[in-house]
Formats: sequence, C-alpha cells, structure tokens
Amino acid sequence: MKGRLEIIIGPMYSGKTEELIRRITRRRIAKQSGLVFKPVVDTRDKSFVKSRAGTTIEAIPISKISDIFDFLEDGKNDFIAIDEIQFFDEPIYNILEDILNRGIDVISSGLNLDFKGEPFKSVEDLVIRADDITLLKAVCVVCGKDATRTQRMILKNGEWLPASKRDDVILIDGSIEGVKYEPRCRDCWKILD
Repeated sequence: MKGRLEIIIGPMYSGKTEELIRRITRRRIAKQSGLVFKPVVDTRDKSFVKSRAGTTIEAIPISKISDIFDFLEDGKNDFIAIDEIQFFDEPIYNILEDILNRGIDVISSGLNLDFKGEPFKSVEDLVIRADDITLLKAVCVVCGKDATRTQRMILKNGEWLPASKRDDVILIDGSIEGVKYEPRCRDCWKILD
C-alpha cells in the first residue's frame, strides 16, 4: 500500500506549524512511528519545530529533501513530517514519491505564496499532486478579514513600508532587524515596484 501526501499551506501566522504538530501528535497517540524534519536554513529553533502558539516538537534539520533517506528505516516509519517545505528548492515531489511508494505517509506544511504573491514552485508541485490539501487563513492585521497573503515590511527612516518586488524572496523571519512579516487580505496586501 502506498503512502498519502498531505500538505498544509497558507500565509504566515495562519497556524500551519500548529496543525502539523497536531497531526503528528494524533499519529503518535495512534502508536504510529514517524520522523519530523525541518530545513537547516530555519535557524530559529535549532532542532525543534515550534508554532507561534508555543507548541514544540523535536525535528531533524536537513539541508535538502533527499537527506531524509539517511534517517529512514525500512518498515519502521509510518509517516514523515516536514515543516517549512517552501525552503527546499530541489525537485521535491520525485523524492517524496519514492517515500510514498514505500508506504510511508508524508505530511508537510509551508507557505504557498511568497511575500510577492508568487507561488513557491516546490509547494506548487506538491499541491497539484497531494491527496489532502489544507489551506489555512490568518487574520489581516489591517482590516480583520481572512488573510491569504504574507506582507513583508521594511523599516525605512522610522517608517514601516511594504517590501519591493526587487527584494530577495528568502529572508527568515527575525533574521534581520528592520524586517517583519504580517498576514494580509488581498485588499490590504501591497508590494512596491
């Protein structure tokens, strides 16, 4: 029997990691064995996946998706879970398909859109092939509607301004002073040229 691919997506502050941890916990209660992975570039919580609500679970930091094979044990893993899937830019699906074909379920979570409103290619590839897709929404910090976008704000001359289309896509939350992220609805989300 082949494994199932579940993906949890949405903007920042929508509870993606909290949902991932909830699913891992349920599987562990059901006596399933699994491994949890996170990208090594996410240095916020070294060997843990941590939700904004404060829930944590141990995770193995990896540089690339194929590193998962170094930790799998034949017949001993019912599932694997991967947080911040958008940080892996290699062809993810082919590697995860190999894992799924071994009968191991894959649960992943991550941003579907970058701060420019563009899809992450790796996440897009998973979404179109997933067995289960959960799209979470946050609350827009400007108007209170459902937020489906992530707004990057840059502190310039004492004022918080939207980031520019010319800015790099990958910038870890909290890694640079003067940069913050906010959940926004489509109407309140802005990007500078």
